[in-house]
Parts: sequence; C-alpha cells; structure tokens
Amino acid sequence: MQEINENLLIYLNSLMEHNFIEKIALCFADAPIFFIPLFLIIAWLYYTFNEKNNDAKKGLLFVFYSAVIAIIINLTIQSFVHLERPETVLEWVGKLLLSHIPDASFPSDHAWVSMAFLTALFLAWYRKIWYFFLIPAILMNISRVIVWVHWPFDIVVWSIIWVSSAFISFKLLSKCKYINNFNNLILKIMNFIKM
Repeated sequence: MQEINENLLIYLNSLMEHNFIEKIALCFADAPIFFIPLFLIIAWLYYTFNEKNNDAKKGLLFVFYSAVIAIIINLTIQSFVHLERPETVLEWVGKLLLSHIPDASFPSDHAWVSMAFLTALFLAWYRKIWYFFLIPAILMNISRVIVWVHWPFDIVVWSIIWVSSAFISFKLLSKCKYINNFNNLILKIMNFIKM
C-alpha cells in the first residue's frame, strides 16, 4: 500500500516538469482555502443589505459550523495519528515548492475543511455557488500532492470521511433546539447592529 502511495506521489510531482502545471499547482495548493471565510463574509453582507434573508443567514451559520466541526475533528485525529510529510520520509526525489508548517501530513486540514465546506454548501441549497467552489477545491487537493506537501492517500482518506462534519452540522445541529435558539440570538444581535 505504501509503495502505491509513494509511486503515485512521485508521478504527480513529476508533472511539475511542465511550467503550466507547476504554476497551477502553486496557485491552487494554498489559495482556495482562504476563499471560504471570504465567501461567508460576502454572503452574510449580501443577505443583510440586499435580500434581508434570515433563513439564508441561518444556512450560512451551518456552513460555518461545518468548517469549525471539520477543524475540530481534524485536530482530534492529528493528536492521535502522526504521519510524516513526504519530504521527511522519502529520499529527496521530488520538488518541494510550498513552504508549510512542519506538522503532520495526515489528515489534510485543507482537504477536510474544503470538502466539509462544499458538502455544507450543497446541503444548504447553495448549489450554484457549490459548482463555483467545486473545481478550485479539487485542484487545491490535487495540488497539495503535486507540490509534495501531502501523500495521495492523505487526500483519498478524507474523501471517505469528510462529509461527517457537514452532516453533523446539518442533520444533528439543525434539529437541536439550543443551536436554533443560539442562531436566533446571533441573528437578533446582528440585525440590531445592522449586520
């Protein structure tokens, strides 16, 4: 299994020989994750000033909760499982072009949060926006392998379990009376301060 992981990593990293793929990988390896909070802020402002839609804002709160739950699950797993990043394990055959914090490779924070965000958008009926974020999220997760920051299986494994945080947020939290009361309180406060 590890041999497949290594061979796939080396093959994907070899794609960086093409300048175009190298530029795409460098652009997408980190940047798309920063569009998640930006989207949430812009959408919140849109539903505050243009449409004045509290139901849409509640959906945005659950999208936010999904990302937070994803981060908590990810940090919990990282506290028990520590897999080294490719550049620390393999004899140097790849091309590392992305500086990163020297932490664990598995599970991928970027992969987990981006896919929880995508699932939450889909469940919150933001389907047109979901399509807009789908390609950058996929490119980001593949680019993380291409630039030698993650193992391919780091990205594949999350694909099996990433929906959990979004489903927890939408299926369990949306039925919780306390969460709904908390959301209503947030909306009242934000409406009071005109946000």
